[in-house]
Amino acid sequence: MKRIFFLITIIILNSCVQENKTVPTPKIQTVEKNDNREEAVKMLKDFYLNFYSADEPLNQNKQMKDFVSDRVLKRIDSLSSDPESLILDYDPFIKGQDYNGEVIKRSLKIEALKNDDEYRVSFLQFGEKDELRTNIDLVVRKNGAGKFLIDAILNDEHLNFK
Repeated sequence: MKRIFFLITIIILNSCVQENKTVPTPKIQTVEKNDNREEAVKMLKDFYLNFYSADEPLNQNKQMKDFVSDRVLKRIDSLSSDPESLILDYDPFIKGQDYNGEVIKRSLKIEALKNDDEYRVSFLQFGEKDELRTNIDLVVRKNGAGKFLIDAILNDEHLNFK
């Protein structure tokens, strides 16, 4: 009886010791993800400040390629190029046609969402009393050259690629 009690005690103690062991998490991956998120947020901030911090946007065709993937640009062109069957008659990056650049600049907020490559950009378009923030949910991915680009607009039915 003493032997059985002794064996059971050793088994219980051994299992308690094993449960307390912690599995180390790979720190390199965590740091890399945070670095990637910081780089992606910086790119999004640069994009919105370059294109929407003034009331007149820059020459979008040439400079937009530095921030937006070819598939998004091609889809935007295909949806907005034919005046007879115009599908996209607004700027999908601000969900509107008009805006106040200074207000966007002052109110711009960018946050990482749950998934690694998803981000929310929010801002006020005009700064009017009781104006709701405009939220744009974006997918940002690295291209083959390692540069972050906007690859989809999740909350736009035409540009979410689903």
